Amino acid sequence: MIIRDFTAEDYAAVVGVHASQKITWPEWPVDPQAWADADARRPPKYLCRRWVAVEDGQVVGYAGYKQSAGEYHPQRFQVDVKVLPGYQRRGIGSALYACLLDGLQRFDPRVLRADAFTHLPHGFRFLQSRGFFEAFRETPVYLDAHAFDPTPYAQLETGLNAQGIFIKTLRELEVDPDRNQKLFEMYCAADADIPHEEIEIEPLEFSEWLSWGVSEPYVLPDAYLVAICAGEYVALRDVSEYGGQALLGGLMGVRRDFRQRGIALALMVRNLIYAREHGYREFKDCTAVQNAPMQALFNRLGFSRAPEWQQCQKNLG
Repeated sequence: MIIRDFTAEDYAAVVGVHASQKITWPEWPVDPQAWADADARRPPKYLCRRWVAVEDGQVVGYAGYKQSAGEYHPQRFQVDVKVLPGYQRRGIGSALYACLLDGLQRFDPRVLRADAFTHLPHGFRFLQSRGFFEAFRETPVYLDAHAFDPTPYAQLETGLNAQGIFIKTLRELEVDPDRNQKLFEMYCAADADIPHEEIEIEPLEFSEWLSWGVSEPYVLPDAYLVAICAGEYVALRDVSEYGGQALLGGLMGVRRDFRQRGIALALMVRNLIYAREHGYREFKDCTAVQNAPMQALFNRLGFSRAPEWQQCQKNLG
């Protein structure tokens, strides 16, 4: 077995290794070109590097680190180690992890983050034995979009309209010259008001958010929703596409003074109607285990649960 630097020719093999783990969330594309495109769009500020393990003439595992918008700190890194099931428990993952740590040293890392999943307990044990602990946990959920019946909610938006609250799509709001700035402020307010793990990150800047918050190709301008009252943005629902088969729910937030009016429910119903009418097989989402309002909303709409996502952390230095 040898470990070498990742090259562009390795995308297909690395995506195959990832797909072999059968991870339901977070959603990663199974198309190698999508991985390559995401790497090409990553701003130079966010570091990223991978290695591959080769045995029997094939890539059998990979390791890597990266930094991402929305959770950036120069000494914080998301790390990933995966090995094909038939090659696990042979020291390949350990060797890849050692290579990854060595590659990170010049950046003086303070925090490493890694994902584990309750249906893959050996992954959590691997991390735990290397000093990681579970810092946060989220519940992935999914719903068959074609089976959803919106009939019971037919008058929901009418009731909101009577209160002066209207739901608009990102595309419909293109006529608002201040749309992006107002949307950014609503996004930051919503993000700050949901359960988070205790992490140190740099504040999100408008110009940086603009490059991915409304401009990435996976953003759907006819599915991304904003609730408006008297010209003010009072709620948002970020939705994106995954592989043409599913919609993914992103951030949802409602201003505190507009809660308990059914706005979040109306946004979710709109999401599910859009998914069904546009031929998406599933609607997928995720929320913190302690986010009781979102958990209750998913229950009300009949979402099923997937294995829980364990966000693990190791503190260095």
